[in-house]
Amino acid sequence: MLKIYIAGKVTGLPENEVFSKFHNTEILLALADFKGVNPIKVVNNVKCEWSVAMRLCIVALMQCDAVLLLPCFIGSNGALIESELAHHIKMPVFYNLKDLKEWRNTLATK
Repeated sequence: MLKIYIAGKVTGLPENEVFSKFHNTEILLALADFKGVNPIKVVNNVKCEWSVAMRLCIVALMQCDAVLLLPCFIGSNGALIESELAHHIKMPVFYNLKDLKEWRNTLATK
């Protein structure tokens, strides 16, 4: 099962909004037969310092097959770093589930 890192804005948003958007995305990925890697679960500490959280998230990102960027990623320094890092190491980056599924289908035909 392909592991997909979920990247999006966390800092400055209400906790319940953050938890629900990442959780809902993780569920959508599971329903599409992907293993979603939820950065909220990776860090598992709402009081974690940003730089420590980013280090944990980057380690998790490096263990994934691709990245799914949530629409809010544009307003997030952390998600922009994760996106840019993925691009630099040639890790596929997707903006929606449809394109992610199509990519998986092309892998299956190779």
